[in-house]
Amino acid sequence: MHETMFTPFGLFPNEFAHTGITRYQMRIKIIMYGKVCSVRVKIKCEMLKEIEVITLSGVKFIHAADLHLDSPFSGLKDMPTSILKELRDSPFKAFKTIINEAISHQVDFIVLSGDLFDGENRSLRTQVRFRTEMEKLQQHQIPAYIIHGNHDHLSGSWTTVELPDNVHVFSGKTEVKRFEKIDGTTVHLYGFSYPRRHVRERMIETYIKAEGADYHIGLLHGNLEGNSEHSPYAPFSLKELAAKDFDYWALGHIHKHQVVSEDPLVIYPGNIQGRNRKESGVKGCLLVEFDGDTKRRSFIETSEVIWESETIEISAEGGFDALLKQCKEVVEQKGFDGRSFLLELKLDAGDAAGPFGEYLEELNQILQDEEQGESFIWVYKIKVIQSMPMIRSNERISPFMAEVSMLASEFDDTDAALAPLYIHPGARRFLDSIEPEEQRELLDEAERWLLQVFEANK
Repeated sequence: MHETMFTPFGLFPNEFAHTGITRYQMRIKIIMYGKVCSVRVKIKCEMLKEIEVITLSGVKFIHAADLHLDSPFSGLKDMPTSILKELRDSPFKAFKTIINEAISHQVDFIVLSGDLFDGENRSLRTQVRFRTEMEKLQQHQIPAYIIHGNHDHLSGSWTTVELPDNVHVFSGKTEVKRFEKIDGTTVHLYGFSYPRRHVRERMIETYIKAEGADYHIGLLHGNLEGNSEHSPYAPFSLKELAAKDFDYWALGHIHKHQVVSEDPLVIYPGNIQGRNRKESGVKGCLLVEFDGDTKRRSFIETSEVIWESETIEISAEGGFDALLKQCKEVVEQKGFDGRSFLLELKLDAGDAAGPFGEYLEELNQILQDEEQGESFIWVYKIKVIQSMPMIRSNERISPFMAEVSMLASEFDDTDAALAPLYIHPGARRFLDSIEPEEQRELLDEAERWLLQVFEANK
């Protein structure tokens, strides 16, 4: 065996002079990832013919999920037509941002990890708009790898729109798709589309690593065990993901951006546009780069409209004008951001008693009457936060009201109370699950309302 130093700028033939092999007889395949400056090569003389150098440049891709194109955005009353139109179009604009970023960053491909469409019976208009964006990628030789989730599963009934050849949709059974760059860098992508709406099997068990690629990426639309806030579709554990020995897990289903693990790299990108107050904050996708064993990622903001909540501390002495001024200052401050917001204002009154509830509706209307620019700040809700323990201990509360307050504090069957809504054929499609914090908030609001009503009419 003979050892020498190889650099990207050439091999030093004089180091092989004592072997009796000329530079034209040498052959060895050397693979370099990214910006490797030098590699040490051991050469067996009798097998050496010539040197062939192949440089692997790594891969770069965008990971997005939960596009929910064509979301209805129901339940937003009193909203101007122009703002409602902007809101309903926001998922499409967010998706266009993803496509433009993919082209700008010259990615090798994009992966979309489920729930591209909000419903199983996707409209023709939605499909055509989606195809237009895929055609933009095709013009730049960028393929798209897609799985469908529980919202846009394969059992729906819709008129099919043919997609361009750069779009690769995974079937209802787990399969492997191969991507190869011009320089020879290869990627195996694994995934499946939901064959029906409810997939509760441990589909992670069907992901089997296929050797023969430089990188391995798993696409999975499902729920990480231990997360009780979401439907337990295609459940999996972090231990199961790690056992697959993949380089990256491109997850979908959870609408909040979450880095589940660094090694292996497992990420929920979150959805690309918030659709209700539960999906607050900036939304987006991920730009991921592999360079040998080095992995880099960055978050790209895509949300056109941001749902947010602001808390304002108030006192009973200030009066209506002081409260209005405080609210306007918060709205004005948001306007300096340059982005559009759907804003909820929480008025923190502490344990102070005041007539806030009497004019909340009119206060909200006054703020909504403010002139809106190209970027809007729309206050969709105002509510009062008060300290319930202080209200319960008030000596003026009658025995009956004290009993109502006690029953509210001990009530623990919210699911049963809400069950009629969730089984109603018309209402259930617009409802998401309610988290424990939201359940407590609903109970507090109901208790506060009852106490105020009885106080005013005693």
